Amino acid sequence: MASDVHHELHDGIAVVTLDRPVANALAPSVRHALQDSLRQTSADPAVCAIVLQGAGTGFSSGVDITEYDGPLSVPWVSDLCTLIETADKPVVACLHGAVLGAGFELALAAHARVACQSARLALPEVTLGLIPGAGATQRLPRIVGAQAALEFMLSGQSISVTDPRMARVCDRLVERDPLPAAIDLARDLATRGTWRRTRDHDRGFSDPDAYQKAVRTLQSQLPKDDGPEMDLVRCVEAAPLLPFERGLEFEQALFQDRLAAPSARARRHIYTAEKRASIWPELAQAPASRPLSKVAILGSGPLVSEVIVALLDGGKEVLLAAPTPDATDKVLKQVVSVYHGAVARKRLQVAQRDDRLTRLRRSEPGPAIAEADLVLDAGMQITPEDMAQRGLGSVWAVMGEGPGVSATMVEKTRALGGLGVRFYRPAHSMRAVEVNVPNGSDPAAVAGFVKMIQGLGRIAIRTSDAPGGVGDRLKATLYHAALALVGGGASPYDIDKAARDHLGFAHGPFEMMDIEGLGRVTARLAGMGRLDGLPGLSNDNLLQARIAAGALGKRAGKGIYLYPADAPPMPDRAVLSWCEEHKDDSRSPASPVYLGAALLSALANAAAGLIAANDVQRASDIDVVAVHGLGFDRRKGGPLLQADLQGVLPVLKALRGLEPVRPDIWHPHPRIEEMVKTGQGFFGRAV
Repeated sequence: MASDVHHELHDGIAVVTLDRPVANALAPSVRHALQDSLRQTSADPAVCAIVLQGAGTGFSSGVDITEYDGPLSVPWVSDLCTLIETADKPVVACLHGAVLGAGFELALAAHARVACQSARLALPEVTLGLIPGAGATQRLPRIVGAQAALEFMLSGQSISVTDPRMARVCDRLVERDPLPAAIDLARDLATRGTWRRTRDHDRGFSDPDAYQKAVRTLQSQLPKDDGPEMDLVRCVEAAPLLPFERGLEFEQALFQDRLAAPSARARRHIYTAEKRASIWPELAQAPASRPLSKVAILGSGPLVSEVIVALLDGGKEVLLAAPTPDATDKVLKQVVSVYHGAVARKRLQVAQRDDRLTRLRRSEPGPAIAEADLVLDAGMQITPEDMAQRGLGSVWAVMGEGPGVSATMVEKTRALGGLGVRFYRPAHSMRAVEVNVPNGSDPAAVAGFVKMIQGLGRIAIRTSDAPGGVGDRLKATLYHAALALVGGGASPYDIDKAARDHLGFAHGPFEMMDIEGLGRVTARLAGMGRLDGLPGLSNDNLLQARIAAGALGKRAGKGIYLYPADAPPMPDRAVLSWCEEHKDDSRSPASPVYLGAALLSALANAAAGLIAANDVQRASDIDVVAVHGLGFDRRKGGPLLQADLQGVLPVLKALRGLEPVRPDIWHPHPRIEEMVKTGQGFFGRAV
């Protein structure tokens, strides 16, 4: 069996190679093998210097995040960094491809670094609710200072090794294979007999006042919560103030605290869920039909405009075939407006805007269908003659929003042999995209469409072609549950607060209704009721009362909330009066905790039904939809993770207690009862 780490001699230079598919992740076996190899080469009298490199397409992707969910195996990365930094022979890191997380920390511990100019660096721990745990917060500021180190670590994003902020990280940059230059540098250091440990660098500390000013400035821009971002600032702030060893201990203590925090588990959960959502059976079954570079969009309206922007941003050529010339003009005007706004906010250069707009053309349905690789039908009535115009290997998808369109989408996708796609709005910024795959769909067509969606930076969620969609069903459940709680005497404003504070939604259900428009919500709930067999709204409900009073939602200036000009939304006394008049006195007063549990149990119950019906591939896909489609806080991981963290048994108890209120929402799904019996949660053993 081949070793995860191997080394060979190049005229006195030991080249130690990380060689573990995929991406040289620093699994426990790799760390053990690297420790042994470093000790062996350090003790070998024939070796005068060491070069550390990664095989394949990159140096190392760091630690597999699944390891963070249990006890960390030794040696930990910090042990390896200490072994590298204190070696009595020079160690040069040879970098190419991805140099991520703990992999970058290994490189920082080396005495010198040589990199290919195409290499990319990242310390993504903050996006997982963590901080680096192997010395990066102490070593990197010594090299580049507080401003650059904090900007880099707080973003969690990868940057080019040629980024000016990282200018002092690497000793040499080369255009191609960095190994020869790394060997030359290692030999040069060995010949000179002197080299500097990263711990001894102090250029980043050369201006103490500027250093601490940068720390304070960036700290003032962070949320006031006690999150990983604030811990990063604390570590960087401490770097010039504490002895190096104490700084490492301080970092490690905060790293361990973060590791155990529920918010870190939540961020790791949603990160993993996003990765799993990209795994589709069709991608393994067949190669993509062909690159989908030219897209025809048939239809008009705001959704069409937003999808066009997403496609143009992704480098696609777009053919717009709207129903009328006026509709075409309106869509084009909306697209241009989005790009003008992006330029005004300095998010886009003028040349970039112009390049995108040159790839957008008006067309007619027939020619557009014949020319395109992908046809997105947003509601136009396509004739059989139009269908016959499709080019060989082109992909057909029906797109829309809302349950009414979703029902039509099912009929049309089955009839046309295409796919259904549900974009969340605004489609040019929201990442979740549901793709409805009818039975018998061509795997090559599905693979091509999914790759295109993923290439746009979106997360494609595979769903069945059952009417309604995952996000629409969850939102309808949330709305119905909220309205039922109002019928029990709860204030809609308290319900919204519970949804925000106790669950993690950016907006409560009644805020969502106002944003969507109360008339549209009423139609949505009626449509979802027809699809799922749920009872419709009662004749005397809050939505219809507000509509009758002329309160249609946020755009109208009042809905459930009042929207005064140049002021934040505020409660409406008329709403509170209506709730007081219509409350059920037989129910006990609703506390915020009760309201939060009521909403969570309703969502978990609906999700159990979706999972049991195989409407999604996996439970974690539902959390991805909640985060990237419904505005759930990724720092809380999604409603199903919250159900696991709070306990499935309490969820079941809440369902049983609320079942008399609305059995169609809160009658426990058999899957929930089974999970409690077996001690399981949605994601393994119950907490």
